[in-house]
Amino acid sequence: MTQSLRIRVENICILILGFLSLGMFALSFFHHLPAEAALLVSTEMDWMVQRASSVVLFFLCMQLWKRKHAARFITQALLLLDFVSNIPHVPDLFSLACMASDVILFLVFFWFRSDFCCPASKTNRKRGLFILLLSLVGVTANAVISYHYLTPILGGGRHTLLDSFEESLDILLGNGASIPVSHGAHMLELVMFWFSWACILAALLYAVRPWLTPSTRRESDLQHARTLLNLYSQNSCSYLALEDDKQLYFGRNVDGVIPYGVAGDTIIVNGDPVCADPDFPALLAEFKEFCEKSAHKLFFLSVTGHFLEEYKRQGFGYVKCGEEARFFLEDYEISGKKGAKMRMNINHAKKAGVTVLEYRPLEQRNKEIEDAFDRVTNEWLGQKKSSLLAFTMGKAGLDNPMDKRYFYATDADGKIVAFIAFVPFLGKDGYMADVTRHGNGAPSGVMETIIYEAFQTFRVEGIHYGSLGVAPLAGLDDEKASLVERLLRFVYNNLNDCYGFKDLYRAKEKYSPTDWIPAYYIYLPKHPTPDMFYAVVKIQNPNGIREGVQSFLKGKLHHEEHPRNDQQKQSENQRKNS
Repeated sequence: MTQSLRIRVENICILILGFLSLGMFALSFFHHLPAEAALLVSTEMDWMVQRASSVVLFFLCMQLWKRKHAARFITQALLLLDFVSNIPHVPDLFSLACMASDVILFLVFFWFRSDFCCPASKTNRKRGLFILLLSLVGVTANAVISYHYLTPILGGGRHTLLDSFEESLDILLGNGASIPVSHGAHMLELVMFWFSWACILAALLYAVRPWLTPSTRRESDLQHARTLLNLYSQNSCSYLALEDDKQLYFGRNVDGVIPYGVAGDTIIVNGDPVCADPDFPALLAEFKEFCEKSAHKLFFLSVTGHFLEEYKRQGFGYVKCGEEARFFLEDYEISGKKGAKMRMNINHAKKAGVTVLEYRPLEQRNKEIEDAFDRVTNEWLGQKKSSLLAFTMGKAGLDNPMDKRYFYATDADGKIVAFIAFVPFLGKDGYMADVTRHGNGAPSGVMETIIYEAFQTFRVEGIHYGSLGVAPLAGLDDEKASLVERLLRFVYNNLNDCYGFKDLYRAKEKYSPTDWIPAYYIYLPKHPTPDMFYAVVKIQNPNGIREGVQSFLKGKLHHEEHPRNDQQKQSENQRKNS
């Protein structure tokens, strides 16, 4: 049997199960229909269990569609249980039909079991089993409630705790009816019933959660990736592939590398895949297949427009996510009105005695300078409003500098007060300011001075481009924006107190970039789900959601209490940037 035919057969079986689950759910609302009566008799379910079971079955179908190993195993177990439960009703035609379908579906999934290859981690399986055992807490609590209320009525000898436990288990599985109890006891039983079923569904969520074996970062792989980056990287953030929070996927059929991380069931890539332009379609298609086979969604961050058409051709969705401040160094100057603010800041720093130097650790290590960098970093962290971002931000990397360039500033007393680490792109024809740190008491204008002096050094060396990286969510002004872009614009306008998106854009704008390069989010499926955006936030900042909510609520409260101060502050900012 060909692969396409095999997949078609599998999909038909999964769709049949899906329609059966939807039918079970719909029939549970029509208690007097013959079909509903036949279903209840053949499966010994009451309508609440029928609804819960249909939800579980539909969820399993969604996971089967993604070819998850655990979903196939659980489905086969349920088909087997359903077959056994129908044996006492063999003369009934409905039961015979159910048993026949159970056998056919079981054999299909068993025969094609090798296609359901996406594994779950041992950790997730253990968590799933633990949560499943919690459902027994609901059964036990229900049994204790029944025993407490029924013992005075039926007598201790006629009704034991074991009887209550068996009855509670029957209620959970839809195989029996509860002995009448008071309204309050019945409500407690109902809560325990849904608690148990919620635990069952949560256990399934963990059991089928996809998992990728973390790749081992060998030194040879790191050097191979470094070579590819220095040959082909056109994206200014691509060099962050060498940071230790990335896993590296190397092409099997073409020479290329893709740095990625995993959050939940979403694979996240920072920047574009790195390879020769003609090899890009093959590398992207290969990585797309890798993600689909492992049942993971795919999300690219800070992608340029260089390969945008190929992403679209292969079925990816996209949305603009910001703009990169890029400089063509031959044309970059700070003369005239446009560079007035930049000149003023640099002049202020020069008058304060600021001097900019380059540190070259590969030529000669200097512990004093590196200790000063650590001190500046610690002082800078103490000034931040939110947690330090990861994945899309690099580290100083002094333990293994490779191709990074370090520029630092000293004050009038010779004390190091700030530094910037630059990473290469465009085959070292460009450098991006990646790690920017300034300590307490650093003179005003020190960062502008370091940037300007570094760019001048690069220009003298014949390097053509500089970059300050992407200003996230900047430039989203399209009136015909999609729902995703409107969501991003809402974040930009309402979470600035926490993440400083607007402040970051204004900080980059004052350098007067020669170009603003659009950046994009690229994703698969074409219409992203909320958990994909949650994964994007989580991989960069595990506390990001909590901090964002707190920032939004504090911002709203502050704006309501001090509307006049906010208007004055906005006017001052506009005046400063004009």
